[in-house]
Amino acid sequence: MRAALWLKEMPYIKLYQELIDKGTELLLDRLRRYRKEIHRLIDDLRGRVKVYKAMYDEDGPASSRIVGVDAGRNGTEYKFAYIPLYGAVAVLVENWSIVEEPLCVTGPPDLWTSEVDPDKRESLLHMALEYHVASKAVERWKPDYLLLDGGIVLNPRLYPGFKTSPQYEGDFYFTVITVLELLENCRKFKVPVLGFVKRTHMSFYTSYTKNPQIRDSILMNFILREGEYSEPFRVENEITQSYKAVAEDLGYSSTLPVIYSSYVKTGSMPFRVEIPLFCLDKIEELMSIVWTMAGLNGIPYPIHEADRLSRITRPTSNVHSLVLYSKALELVKRGEMELKDLDLLLLEYGESWVLNSGLDGLEGEGV
Repeated sequence: MRAALWLKEMPYIKLYQELIDKGTELLLDRLRRYRKEIHRLIDDLRGRVKVYKAMYDEDGPASSRIVGVDAGRNGTEYKFAYIPLYGAVAVLVENWSIVEEPLCVTGPPDLWTSEVDPDKRESLLHMALEYHVASKAVERWKPDYLLLDGGIVLNPRLYPGFKTSPQYEGDFYFTVITVLELLENCRKFKVPVLGFVKRTHMSFYTSYTKNPQIRDSILMNFILREGEYSEPFRVENEITQSYKAVAEDLGYSSTLPVIYSSYVKTGSMPFRVEIPLFCLDKIEELMSIVWTMAGLNGIPYPIHEADRLSRITRPTSNVHSLVLYSKALELVKRGEMELKDLDLLLLEYGESWVLNSGLDGLEGEGV
């Protein structure tokens, strides 16, 4: 039975041969050439990139009061609209244990009936929520350090483009204001802050070469040993330019939005981190925390816990859809909606249900 299901999911046999048999051979040829280019650049960078060793000390900064913050998202595309679903959580860790009730904030319920790129907008707003809850955590707990899951500088792909909606552009500048408020709070309460970027495609070290497509993380993987980090460099792009312009309009210091980045190897591959200029002198302490508290996957414990508590899985999103549908059924029973109106809550083609098969009998009953 399982073999039959597997065969059913396979593409047309000739298409399979083109993709798997012939395709992988061509990819291996590209990979061999790519490898040569990588090692050429590595030889060039070894003498140009300064490398430092992070201090591993369980009784040092890692034992102090540290806030970890993360946000999760998993909205649903319905036939009539996209409904975003996102939230953020902050945890306070001291001596490797969560010591307070976590702070959590959810995104306001909304219907995006005509958003051009709802996934992009949801990604933007869930970062705004993370910055917001982080700022509240700094005010409430006044920790020794703050670790964010993700960058302090927004991903450049979130910058408003030619086709973005007016609502998206407004949300972008709202997010910029929120991150600046966080940075100002950290500066005010003297809380060093670090953004831990798990997935990065930055190509800073190859931007001046003929082949800028090679990612920094690949190059740093051959240069850094475990527990080592690279010399910080300033992050400059259209996002940081927006930070600078808005900071000036709001009367913040011109140095507030100046952000530096570095690579640190806490696992099998390096991660990228971001640190503001105003606390760059605390980089040794921050790197000690990241290295000392890294788990087997290289993720520092406070971020791992915030990620665990804020994650919005597909099943959770499905439950949200089921509850919404159930409450819409009650409106039908009360005569406030018609039965045909429930078609509004049909999932867009391609949206999948990831729930127990035991829920199959729920569809349409009791109407």
